[in-house]
Amino acid sequence: MRHTIMTKTLVLWVSMGVNAAAGAAGTCGPDAVPAGTRCLDRYEASVWRVPNPTTTNGPLVRKIQSGLATALDLASGGATQLGVGGDDYVPCTDDGQNCAGDIYAVSLPSEIPSAHITWFQAQEACASSGKGLPTSAEWQVGANGTPDPGPDNRATDCNSAGNIVSATGTRGACISARGAFDMAGNLEEWVADWAPLSSVCTGWGGLSDDRMCLAGASTEVGGPGALTRGGSFVDGTGAGPLAVVGGRRPAVTSSFIGFRCAADNPGPVPAEVDDGVRVSRTGSDAVIRWSVAAGATASTVLRGHVSGLPVGRPGTDEQCLVSNSGADTLTDHDVPAGGDAFWYLVRGENAAGSGPYGFEETHGVPVAPRLSSTCP
Repeated sequence: MRHTIMTKTLVLWVSMGVNAAAGAAGTCGPDAVPAGTRCLDRYEASVWRVPNPTTTNGPLVRKIQSGLATALDLASGGATQLGVGGDDYVPCTDDGQNCAGDIYAVSLPSEIPSAHITWFQAQEACASSGKGLPTSAEWQVGANGTPDPGPDNRATDCNSAGNIVSATGTRGACISARGAFDMAGNLEEWVADWAPLSSVCTGWGGLSDDRMCLAGASTEVGGPGALTRGGSFVDGTGAGPLAVVGGRRPAVTSSFIGFRCAADNPGPVPAEVDDGVRVSRTGSDAVIRWSVAAGATASTVLRGHVSGLPVGRPGTDEQCLVSNSGADTLTDHDVPAGGDAFWYLVRGENAAGSGPYGFEETHGVPVAPRLSSTCP
């Protein structure tokens, strides 16, 4: 009997001190940051072709649309990344035809963001993921606070003079006040706005040395300009959070133009579950009880093996014990193997989305949310 008690050990990471922060950050998915009333992708988009999106890969598409898809999920679903080595989006065409339900934009860390993409294709990739291109004003809110590029140290500074694209989020100092990465340099980013095609860069005068190309409307045949923001890896000090170019036709492709998506802010999601989570033993069963999170109408319980920590590690055997449950108690009949133990995490859910499982801490300070794509 002693063996059973030991193997039912509970491992909890719950802190009363981070409830308010968790509730605020949780209004956007883990792949995005709040930008006014919208959620802006945290990372420049990588574009993926997902096979069988309405059948066998339907769950993968739902993860993409909820902001929970990981690189491992995409690989497991047989998805192929596009726009890294060249323009390989066919049958999705430059004018956006044959793209719906074919290509998906995903905000992922440590991926080479996709380029060689037209405005029309980028718009469709966002739409398939349940999002859209941000307006220039929305993009600006997300970019504010990003360091204006100076010398590029090729390591942590914004990638403004690297002459090659960097993996998303790897330039650690190139982060905005709202937590969005690579808003200056790396890839120029399409935004939703169009304007008369610009042919002259007047600059910002004394306000900034970032590029500003919105003058000299072209009368040539070929269509309007679609705005790009932020500059790229070849722009030097001309890249930056105020950089704006109106001289790109929406059907243009380039190795230095990419994008990121935005979506409506779903409103407040539940706060973090408080420290009332408890596990007791009834015979060989574990009984989990918790206080339903503030603002939640239902709860999800995630379980994993202590030997598989950290939470969300690829290849672990995490299991969703219950999802969208209106209860505050759950009985787990499984028993872990000798020498191992189970941990349990609980999050709240409501119509706006899911709250956090909690946060990893360093010396009592919240550092990063605990994320798992196991539960829908």
